[in-house]
Amino acid sequence: MKLQLTVIGVAAMLGGCGSGVGVPDQFAGSWGADCSAPFVKFDGDSVHVFPDNMDYTIKSATLTGNELKVAYDTKDRGTVTDTYESQGATLRLTKTEAAGGEATWDKAPMSKCP
Repeated sequence: MKLQLTVIGVAAMLGGCGSGVGVPDQFAGSWGADCSAPFVKFDGDSVHVFPDNMDYTIKSATLTGNELKVAYDTKDRGTVTDTYESQGATLRLTKTEAAGGEATWDKAPMSKCP
């Protein structure tokens, strides 16, 4: 059963061009605590981080229970891995790992923006 769920999870993450890796479909789109200023957008195999005003190619995306981990490479911080907690229709950034360091966040839950 576990192997079957893993295969289904991997298949759900594949899609798009470039890296061939993306977030599961339910997370595609822009997310923000205030949609007039979204925080992040998942689009195929890329992630747009609004505070950076940058697009990054997703290296990996895993969904385990309600925890979504998205890894991407940046020029100045190397590989960044953001961990989000999915709670129903909301997504909340809880942790960022980059350049050998880690930051934990107590961010407001984000909703999918129209």
